[in-house]
Amino acid sequence: MKRPLEGVLLDFDGTLTKPAFDWPAMKDEMGLLDGDISILDYLPTQSPERAREISDILEKHELRAADKAEANDGAHDLLAYLRTKRIPFGVVTNNAERHVLKMVKKINVSFEVLITRDIGYWKPDPRPMLAGAEAIGVTPGKCVVIGDGKYDMMAAEAAGMLSVHLSERSSIPSDLTLRTLREAPALLDQLLDT
Repeated sequence: MKRPLEGVLLDFDGTLTKPAFDWPAMKDEMGLLDGDISILDYLPTQSPERAREISDILEKHELRAADKAEANDGAHDLLAYLRTKRIPFGVVTNNAERHVLKMVKKINVSFEVLITRDIGYWKPDPRPMLAGAEAIGVTPGKCVVIGDGKYDMMAAEAAGMLSVHLSERSSIPSDLTLRTLREAPALLDQLLDT
């Protein structure tokens, strides 16, 4: 029996693109001792000088990731599947729009809905997911979220959405798991009324 799900929200970095960030190395360079803290949540708690230093390191790593971006295996097929089936979808990312748009051109993908941290809040806060659901015209409880990170799964759960973790060895709590993005169309066929 198909679940009453109607739309899909996708993470970008590490989901539609191959993973390009070395988060532990980046946090080490920033001097962040707590490996579980979100860089974006940490920034506002710092002095202006320290925040600028961390922002500069983040920008450097984001530019590097944008320069070497590659489409994840199955990304083009998944986007084609969503369009062919006329499934509402969008991208919700903690990256900045300027970096995502550069990568979109580099990896030759397109989508109409893009929610970035530029709206002023970011995952694990559920508001980016709720903004994504509104932008694709689907109620939050009828959205599937596919992402590779724990903040994706936390935001999806907080927004009342079905969470699908993209990982070969998932240790992050989620409703479902995909080992590869190539498996996504078959899973979505089971979940959505396609």
